[in-house]
Amino acid sequence: MKDVARRLLVTGGPAAVSLRAISREMGMTTSALYRYYPSLDALVAALRVDLFEELGEVTQAARDKVGDDPALRVAAMARAFRQWGLEHRQEFGLMLGPPVHGPVGADGSTESDHAAACVGVAFLSEFAELWRRGELATPKVEAAEERLVPTLGAYVAENEHIELPVVFAFLSAWTRLYGMIAMEIFGHMDWAVTDPEEFFETELGEFIRQLSGDGHAR
Repeated sequence: MKDVARRLLVTGGPAAVSLRAISREMGMTTSALYRYYPSLDALVAALRVDLFEELGEVTQAARDKVGDDPALRVAAMARAFRQWGLEHRQEFGLMLGPPVHGPVGADGSTESDHAAACVGVAFLSEFAELWRRGELATPKVEAAEERLVPTLGAYVAENEHIELPVVFAFLSAWTRLYGMIAMEIFGHMDWAVTDPEEFFETELGEFIRQLSGDGHAR
């Protein structure tokens, strides 16, 4: 069912994914699908989990090919993240557009929330390693404690092995990286950028330089 939903998504966009269309493709009645998923949202949420796992495998495979330098590992994952998105634009839109939630757990999270977090955690781990090596630019401790504890304190309290400045540095970098890739995938830079790959590599080089204090990715 998820394979059929993905195929419909790729060929027709989100509007093409419906229980009626899936049942027709599978030669089943729509009511029969409810034996497996209680709603279309639940099915789409399950598909999102698979897609995030696929993306996580791709980015982590790229990371593992470049040795143990965390800056180079972040760059490798960023390139893999972008390439996967360019090759799977409809899936990318489903995963990283407005959330579609499946069943909610006791902590208020969903399975797709955890899957999405797993992709980010691979990047976050490299930021933590940069921090341990003294190579990660972060705000001064006083500023971090004063301004960031109210908004990030709960996450840090639940993940005691991650320092507050590391979480801030990661989220700042993630929004920059994701924003650049998403704008390219959704065509929002076409008005100005004629060579997106060159733009990406230039920005990635600057991004990594600012993280590690050198030009690893250039």
